[in-house]
Amino acid sequence: MNASVPEPFSLEEFTPGRFQKRHILHLPSGDVAFSSIGEDFVFRAPDGTPEASLFAISYVAEGEENRPVMFLWNGGPGSATSTLHLECFGPWLIDRDDQGAPIYGLSENADCLLDRCDLVFVDPAGVGLSRLLNPEKAGKYYSVDGDARSVAFLIIEWLRRRGRWNSPIYLTGESYGTVRACRVIAELGRSPYSESRMVPGIPVQGVALIGWAAGDGGQELTLSMMPAMAATHWYHLADKPCGQEEFVARAVEFARQELLPALYEGDALPMETKKHCADILETYTGVPQAEFLSSGLRIRSAEDFQRKALPGYVLDLYDARLKTPVDQPYQLLGGDNVPLLVMNGLLLPRLGIDVKRLYYTGNINVNVLFHMDTEDVGEHRRTNMECLKDGMARTAGMRLLFASGLYDLCTHAGNTRYMAAHAGLPSDRVRVREYPGGHGVYSTPEGKRAFLQDVRAMIERH
Repeated sequence: MNASVPEPFSLEEFTPGRFQKRHILHLPSGDVAFSSIGEDFVFRAPDGTPEASLFAISYVAEGEENRPVMFLWNGGPGSATSTLHLECFGPWLIDRDDQGAPIYGLSENADCLLDRCDLVFVDPAGVGLSRLLNPEKAGKYYSVDGDARSVAFLIIEWLRRRGRWNSPIYLTGESYGTVRACRVIAELGRSPYSESRMVPGIPVQGVALIGWAAGDGGQELTLSMMPAMAATHWYHLADKPCGQEEFVARAVEFARQELLPALYEGDALPMETKKHCADILETYTGVPQAEFLSSGLRIRSAEDFQRKALPGYVLDLYDARLKTPVDQPYQLLGGDNVPLLVMNGLLLPRLGIDVKRLYYTGNINVNVLFHMDTEDVGEHRRTNMECLKDGMARTAGMRLLFASGLYDLCTHAGNTRYMAAHAGLPSDRVRVREYPGGHGVYSTPEGKRAFLQDVRAMIERH
């Protein structure tokens, strides 16, 4: 085991399980009868020895055969699907107090898509109820290609177990999950030059990519972060000069028309022009003019903005609406892990899932062991975006939804705008949308509602 990863402590007993239970969900469109199915997908070596088990929680509506099915996962790569499950897509969502903080409880999700498609929440090895059963196989499952390959073969096995070969398939990935989505599309495809070489040729009809983390466009950071910085500054302004959409649009137009040429000039930029740009940058970002003058009109990092945009506070990386006084410790992962309590104490019992395992909402050991390099396949090696393009070329009706949270300083909206605009994707099948939310675009009620409406529209176009 990697020396930087502590020796595990475990009281678990692994036995593959399958748990099914019937439910009724009350939606505005009418009641939906469905079954929850929690099950292990055990991966084995050629000699039959278990290597890993991926656990999936499925919600399958009664009635129509071959209805659309969506497979969902979060990022990390050591993050479980609990965030998407409990805060956006699941039949029941975590309760919140008057300030919007999660509390111990579950309520029905009135925006759930179960009236339109089945939902399958997939956790990769090491998170959720999924496990790496043979530590010597960490290199196989904790890599860009191995991770995607295991998820792709879970999808194939899920279809086989239910005879759902004619169901339209949709994918949703968040953060690192956008990388996983790109690579899963490639694994399901028919390229003889890369991926698993098993060439199953299973089409994907649509993909929702939340918080694009599958490639950096190489754009100057101050330009790419402009939408996020402007939206954040607008949120924290006491006296707002206009609506948020107009404020962000003005900031982006300034970046396009004035800031970009100024950055191009570098040290040759006249001081008068430099001061003018620094003054406008302060207006749209909250970072003092003097900081921009000393940095050559640049934001050096997301942390730079976090600590300078709002005097006396540090803004949260994943949701910049949140702020921590500078005299208090800033916690990147937040406070108590209420989702872990809700998953283990409320949701799993409600679904009848009884295993001698803890549902882990995250596992940083996975991140430490994970290999980010893709397999070397010479001239046929493809980027994540090229995997998307190949999928869209292969499946004529495939659609993409790029979803960004305006208050996300980690996978910020401007980078997604830039990548989508320069990728050569078929524009008539691509939507680039921004929502009033953080890293999870669904972190505000209005953001969640608008995002799910867009996902529903993508599915209903099939």
